[in-house]
Order: sequence, then C-alpha cells, then structure tokens
Amino acid sequence: MKAQELYQKGFDLGRRELYKEASEAFTQAINLNPDFVEAYMIRARIRAVIGEKQGGVEDFQKAIDIYRARGQSQMADMLLAPLNSLQNEIRFEQDDRGQLEVEDEPEAK
Repeated sequence: MKAQELYQKGFDLGRRELYKEASEAFTQAINLNPDFVEAYMIRARIRAVIGEKQGGVEDFQKAIDIYRARGQSQMADMLLAPLNSLQNEIRFEQDDRGQLEVEDEPEAK
C-alpha cells in the first residue's frame, strides 16, 4: 500500500472512532514517507485522544519541523497552539498527580 492510501485508511478509521487502528495506519504511512506532514498532524490529535499525549507532542513538533524546513513558517506557527495546549495538559496532569501523592501521604505524628 502507498503512503497516501494508508493515510486515507487512517482517516477513515478515525472517523469510525477506531483510533488505535487509525494511529497504526498513520504510522505505516509515515514509515513509507517520513515527511508526510499531514499524517503527523492527524496522528498527533489521535494520540492525544487515546492518552498518548507525549507522542502527540512529538508528532506536532515533527510536523512543525517539516514545515519550517520547507520554508512554510506560517503553517508551522499554526501548529504551535495545539502543541502548547497538549504540553499544558501533560503538565497539568503531572501537577495533579503530584498533589494526589502528597495528599495521600500519612500525617506525621
């Protein structure tokens, strides 16, 4: 299968909310075409939905890097908002887990 066909397969699977399978199809498309920026962007969003937020951050960053290498800085800049949002979600979850751990510690006597 060609990268574009795998991309379309991933897109169709995502529409049907088969996110793991969609992510795998996008990964296969990226493996065939490592500069397939659209596949990185959609896989980033899917990874965020299925709880692979760090992977989503990495995909957004890769898409930004590709756009910048192509001289398309305006497109790269458009991805900064979703990238920052996802990074903030990760930080918030880490902070939240840190607070839970502190709250769960027994009191000193």
